[in-house]
Amino acid sequence: MKRTKRKNIRFTKSEWDTVCRKAERLKMKPATFIRNMALCDKWIDCDVGYICAIMQKVNRIGTELKMIIRVAENTNSEYLPKLYHLRELFEIYRGKVLKHYAKLLN
Repeated sequence: MKRTKRKNIRFTKSEWDTVCRKAERLKMKPATFIRNMALCDKWIDCDVGYICAIMQKVNRIGTELKMIIRVAENTNSEYLPKLYHLRELFEIYRGKVLKHYAKLLN
């Protein structure tokens, strides 16, 4: 025989407003949102030092690219337009990496 266990949860006014706002944003009823958060949400536990090390490496790539572009500008290299395009692509990908890891930190 299957038995359902009931648990009573209490919220402060501000907590309840937050729950209702998030449920409304997801187009759910507050009770459904609470049940899904209690049963289905995955919590991510990550090491902040690991994320900082990745960001340092990404930033070093950017620094090296800037130095290469500076030398190419001084020597009037024929590859300068390609290097500028590479820098633009790098900034796009750097932004995506920052956005991804910012989600983990928050």
